[in-house]
Amino acid sequence: MEGQKENRIKKEIYEKLLPDAKRQVLQIYHNLYENHIACTPGEVLRIRDIAARLCDYAKIFSLSSGIRERCNENVRKCAGTQEKDPLEQLTLLMGLFGEIEEIEDAAGGKLRRCNLCNNQVFFMPFPDLYEEMWKKTGFVYWNADFLLQSRENYSCPVCNATDRERLAAVFLAQILAEEGEMLRMLHIAPSLSIETYAHGRKDIQYETIDIAAEQRISRADLRHMSEKGDETYDIIVCSHVLQRVEDDAGVMKELYRMLKPQGMCLFTVPLIAGKTGTDEQWGCPEEENWRRFSRHDYCRLYGKKDFSDRLRKAGFYVNELGMEWFGEECYREFGLDENSLIYVGTKEVHLVSQEETQDVTLAELQQENQLLQQAIVNMNHYFAEQKEQMQRNISLLTHRLDNIGYEISDPEFQGRLWYPKIMDKEETIARIVKDKKSIARFGDGEFSIIAGMSRWKFQKNDERLAVRLKEVLQSDQENVLIGIGDFYGDLSLRPTNAANAVRIYMTPQIRRAHYELLNPDTLYAKADISRSETWEDVVLQRTIWEGRDCVFVEGCQTRMGVGNDLFDNAKSIVRILCPAENAFDRYDEIYRETLKQPKDRLILIALGPTAGVLAYDLAMQGYQAIDIGHADLCYEWIRRGKLHGDKTWIPYKYNNELVGDLVVEDIHDIWYESQIIADFHENAQS
Repeated sequence: MEGQKENRIKKEIYEKLLPDAKRQVLQIYHNLYENHIACTPGEVLRIRDIAARLCDYAKIFSLSSGIRERCNENVRKCAGTQEKDPLEQLTLLMGLFGEIEEIEDAAGGKLRRCNLCNNQVFFMPFPDLYEEMWKKTGFVYWNADFLLQSRENYSCPVCNATDRERLAAVFLAQILAEEGEMLRMLHIAPSLSIETYAHGRKDIQYETIDIAAEQRISRADLRHMSEKGDETYDIIVCSHVLQRVEDDAGVMKELYRMLKPQGMCLFTVPLIAGKTGTDEQWGCPEEENWRRFSRHDYCRLYGKKDFSDRLRKAGFYVNELGMEWFGEECYREFGLDENSLIYVGTKEVHLVSQEETQDVTLAELQQENQLLQQAIVNMNHYFAEQKEQMQRNISLLTHRLDNIGYEISDPEFQGRLWYPKIMDKEETIARIVKDKKSIARFGDGEFSIIAGMSRWKFQKNDERLAVRLKEVLQSDQENVLIGIGDFYGDLSLRPTNAANAVRIYMTPQIRRAHYELLNPDTLYAKADISRSETWEDVVLQRTIWEGRDCVFVEGCQTRMGVGNDLFDNAKSIVRILCPAENAFDRYDEIYRETLKQPKDRLILIALGPTAGVLAYDLAMQGYQAIDIGHADLCYEWIRRGKLHGDKTWIPYKYNNELVGDLVVEDIHDIWYESQIIADFHENAQS
């Protein structure tokens, strides 16, 4: 299903969104060319949006790094569109149009046809899981080219047919029965795509056999298929079976026995370009199978020459068929790599001359030498990574030992501990919406400021801020929720990286400092109401400002809601702009300005640690104030497919969540600027 969804997205981009982007750019270009006036603010926003979306499209289609770099450069150029004169804007639009056409051509070059379901598709790449396991287990050929396992065009998103199945179908289409006759076909370890193809052929009598069979499939031992007669089958398909069978020689002989004199047996096994010798051992642990043979259920990894020799030893005449046999156009149309090949074992039929498959050329020896050199490099990298991982594990183990008492599930042990009581996200938002509660949120940054150890570049240490944060944290006001992070006890439901980050942060000293500030009798709110990680989170979060007149108190480069629809369900919005960094330096001015607003307005605050203090003080004056934090950034990440906390840079918005340059491009947006009722970011103290 995921493959079909991705294919639909790619087709929509290629067939609809890219042409639409071209039309928009052309329309703006013609308006500018005919009227000789600069782009309107609305057109500027459209240009910037198109440039940003092109970056996303380049990633979705896995286009070359050169195209992606040009897309990023266009985003930077479009950031200053408003300031350019008409001639410069025309030049920029021409470049943007050219970039759209380049992406269109590159994406169209990836559109192929699956010959098994006859759909125009963008084939799915080889699953990342395998490369991850290969690196993890030390498979030395992890980055080598398999001879029938395309990294880019591996499987069909509609019918799941792999490249080896598509190539087998191309060959089978060339085998036709005489009029009035039937071809008897045996499929070893059947796949659904080939089975469907065979049933669609009126001239094929289809049979299957598998030692790990379901009831609908004949049960038999591949080494002793005595119930099958000699010279019974016109076609036998044995795809990716022999590397799993201990006695492959016995299976090959049985298949030779059952094949008619004019018959053809199709063989595929995992083969690596340049590898001639075979590595095999039966009964290894799964991890060892991954390391030596590339899969948990393989017991050998054939060498190309050795595989051909084994087939010949069983009696087959070996026909090695590749792009030269099938044609370049066939390979391009069906998404096959140029080195994809299939082995056809025959008795009396010779499709290619024997010399073509027996000679070991100097080029092949050179290829094998390159493969071995790369394998040595891979092995050295693997050992270096293992050493680094071991050092990380030792460090992490220390932190886990520090924290284990607070994660252990033994009730007798837990009886001697206490954990802060924290309501869930749904209850927290329900109290905000139904009971009109305000909320001040505390994370590791706020706790660090209280301790005099600021963790943020955008907020310096401030003793007055530390005192105020501690006051808010330990307050007990009925109309103010105090939100904290839920990382004091069980971490089993968190992703591994997130859990380890908590363990590293939550040292015994940090835990002790937190516990000195927290009250075991207080019911705390969930701090991460601001951090939506799924679309369901967004729906719940939007109920906070549904139909409300809102006042945004935000950093001057936060720009909540600009370029997205997160706050479209609010009744109205006005903005008070504050310094992007060290906002607490101008706290008194910000506070006094906010007090000018009617008390029936909802105050949404995105000002880092200053937000918690401001939300509390406003609540004491009868306002409902929400420390909303990174709500807008999280929504932008979700819109870009970054679910479950994954992050990326967002153009024109301040982002302290990622390491790197915090310089933010300016914008000119009439809608945004019309909402600004006060601006305190100029001349902010450093």
